[in-house]
Amino acid sequence: MRRLGQHFLTDESILDRMIQYGEVTGDDVVLDVGAGRGELTAKLAERAGKVIAVELDRGLAEEARRRLEDYDNVEILVGDVLKLRPTGFNKVVSNPPYSISTKLLEWLIDEGAERIVLTLQREFASKLVAKPGSAKYLYISFLSNLLYDSSIVEFVPRELFRPMPRVDSAIVLMKRRCVQKLDEEVKGFVKFLFTRRRQVLRRVLRDLVRRTGLAIDLTGIFGDELLSRRIYQLTPSQLLLVSEKFLALKAK
Repeated sequence: MRRLGQHFLTDESILDRMIQYGEVTGDDVVLDVGAGRGELTAKLAERAGKVIAVELDRGLAEEARRRLEDYDNVEILVGDVLKLRPTGFNKVVSNPPYSISTKLLEWLIDEGAERIVLTLQREFASKLVAKPGSAKYLYISFLSNLLYDSSIVEFVPRELFRPMPRVDSAIVLMKRRCVQKLDEEVKGFVKFLFTRRRQVLRRVLRDLVRRTGLAIDLTGIFGDELLSRRIYQLTPSQLLLVSEKFLALKAK
């Protein structure tokens, strides 16, 4: 499983705490990504109304089926979760493969999961919860900060995983606080801004104005203070405002 970036937690007390962080009840449909042999899945099945378990490896999925054969509230899907894209869940509690962390989080956020509990590489987790002005503040940080209350609730040493990864991990808890669904064009624009994250906003927008041939008074629209900030210093709400305003001007 190392080639898939998948490492399985062996500490049952941590698995129990993950379910507690998720506040899983009988009313919940929970997604478990990278279910492996079903250790966490079985614990989730004891508490949730339904568990959707996804595992790419057919051999592991078969082991999970045998472990979970007495549970009638578990659906096991075999394949790549980013291709299968199951629906109908409201919470996520899982130990996903490290290799899909960014794409997985972007999809889960877009799906609007109300509560997400994941074990992630410690370095990636720090980027997910990074605040504006931080060197680690990236596009995924923007999404996480805008739509969720996100925090690292626990660090997990590498020794508790099999096979043992080269890095330590962290458990991240994300609680949805904004129900809005971001426009795809807006998301694309913000993602573009982060490709020039260390540049001043005024310079980035001026380049775009020249490229598109628009006649825009940037200072009059956005204000000098905002234009003087570097992209990575802008708050999620400021990034959203800039994107929506610029795209609206471009559409005229």
